[in-house]
Amino acid sequence: MKKFALIALAFSATAAFATQPSSQGPEINDPSIQATVLVNTAVINAALAGTAVQNIATNAGNVDVSGKQLQLVAAERSLVMNAALGGEARQNLASNVGNVEIDAASLQIVAASKSALINKAAFGATAVQNVSTNTSCSTCR
Repeated sequence: MKKFALIALAFSATAAFATQPSSQGPEINDPSIQATVLVNTAVINAALAGTAVQNIATNAGNVDVSGKQLQLVAAERSLVMNAALGGEARQNLASNVGNVEIDAASLQIVAASKSALINKAAFGATAVQNVSTNTSCSTCR
């Protein structure tokens, strides 16, 4: 029942309308909810020689948020995996990454039960993982 309540909340919330000014990134001016609910699910992103970038309930790049915001990833018995072999693996869950400006209340939640959050790099690759975090550097080592 709780899962259905989360899904209903995500769908019934005020929609955020993002506009793209020509000189800047998107602007989110209204209250917004970015929600991903996973139950018995696998979300896998991989790159063999390049960059694997996975963003879930995340603002990335040049984003201006002036409305209240909830970023939520809820996972139960699920796998969220990002991998790069010889490149770079960047995984962001309920995060703000890059030049993101937040001018209102913001809540970032990753709730995982009996789940795995994996970000893997091999063969000289770099792995960067952000979970419920804010960072201006998406490629920091």
